[in-house]
Amino acid sequence: MKIRSLFALGLLAFLAPAFGQENEEFLPPIPTPTPTPTPTPTPRPKKAPVKKPEPPGKIDGIAIPRGTGFLGIAIVDGNFQLSFYDAKKKPVAADVARAVLHWPVNYRPSDERVVLNPSGDGKSLSSPKIIRPPFAFKLHIILIKDGAEEGTGEPFDVDFHG
Repeated sequence: MKIRSLFALGLLAFLAPAFGQENEEFLPPIPTPTPTPTPTPTPRPKKAPVKKPEPPGKIDGIAIPRGTGFLGIAIVDGNFQLSFYDAKKKPVAADVARAVLHWPVNYRPSDERVVLNPSGDGKSLSSPKIIRPPFAFKLHIILIKDGAEEGTGEPFDVDFHG
């Protein structure tokens, strides 16, 4: 038995360095981890800012459709004022030289008449003539362009209630 023990002991002594320590030639190579590239975040498409629709403008007085825009007739400080507006009801410059207005009255047999000329703002026509109440009548408006011949103009009839 001694021989067997000695043989086992010798074998252990011989194999001990192989089992006790790591030997690089017997180990498989350890793969070095390759760094994974961090994904760059894809930029999100920017949303266009949501535009709130513009509220339509406000026409002073009675609105009168005209071509692609509007007219507004009102009595301001006792005088007629005729304003001009685009399709979105925003004020625009007057494109006529003057306007002639006439309407029936109950205090005389003939119609009352007035000529409106450009006001200081350039966006309306007005007259210094004071309009007497009551303000409920059929108003006849004739727009006259600069250089237009007598009797030509753009007519409008309005049921005026001021």
